[in-house]
Amino acid sequence: MSVSNNAVVSTALGYVEANPSELDTVRDLVILSLLGPPITLRGTLPAHLACRAVVLTSDQHVLTIRDGERPGWQFPGGHVEDEDCSLLGSTLRQLRELTGIDPNVLRPESALPCDLEAVPVDTVPGLDEPEHVHYDFRYLLHLPSQELGFDVAVDVRWVPVDELPGRLGAKLRRSSRTPAALR
Repeated sequence: MSVSNNAVVSTALGYVEANPSELDTVRDLVILSLLGPPITLRGTLPAHLACRAVVLTSDQHVLTIRDGERPGWQFPGGHVEDEDCSLLGSTLRQLRELTGIDPNVLRPESALPCDLEAVPVDTVPGLDEPEHVHYDFRYLLHLPSQELGFDVAVDVRWVPVDELPGRLGAKLRRSSRTPAALR
């Protein structure tokens, strides 16, 4: 059972309700989802979505990976597969495949993503994908420590939240300074 466009729209609208200043980021995604083919399929162009895990430890470090297919460090995740029943479920599956982290030791912050970003993707030699846009649904997952599973398939590094750039870094720094009882 794959994730439907209606489920994507519902999640995107829930995200905008929690983050009204980010409506412009989500508007085109909602329109494409309502009018186009399945937005979760990697072949859907000019854009489709990806799910990524923002794994945060109690000592305020975030997991990043380098997988060899794409340049640079990024959050673990990727394309939604047909067997995925939800966007959060897709995120957890991919995280386990890449890092070996057991989903049962994670505590999701919410069923909604903590961040949603339109990311331009250049043509990647060897992946047979033209230039397109990924709508990255980023889910915040709490992990007690920096210990990973045994089946790590990628290079990993832990980045202090204070060094994480951009809007997501600012969100995480704000939430890390909010007492847990008030979140």
